[in-house]
Amino acid sequence: MPESPPRVLVVEDDDATRVMLTEFLSEEGFAVSSALDGAHALRAAAAGMPDLIVLDIGLPILDGTGFARQWRERPGADAIPIVAVSGLPYGEQMAREIGAIAFYRKPLDLPAFAQVLREIAGPRVVRTEPTEEIALRVEPAGESAPG
Repeated sequence: MPESPPRVLVVEDDDATRVMLTEFLSEEGFAVSSALDGAHALRAAAAGMPDLIVLDIGLPILDGTGFARQWRERPGADAIPIVAVSGLPYGEQMAREIGAIAFYRKPLDLPAFAQVLREIAGPRVVRTEPTEEIALRVEPAGESAPG
């Protein structure tokens, strides 16, 4: 019986970035849900406990540090790794303060970021279909891709 893909909660207030991360990580084999601020993320996480949280530090309503503090008060939440992302100059410091397992500065290198999330989540993430970038890299020379 195949294992279910890891559930990732993406917490990001920028619509374009949230959609891009959600779509890319879904293509990479993760089951992704998203939230646009810390308050929404607390509700989303309570509705379906994620295996991993990708958390923007600078959020409206309830910022990343506020979310992390409230989240960590919940039973079992300490076992859920948080990967912090931010373009803020103090983002890395804030990531350390909230106990994030990793920090990435925006803009993200998506393939490298997905690889790190796979390593954090464990060996159960298997890409269901190759992304276009990967398909182009493995295409034999002299053959054209089906159109």
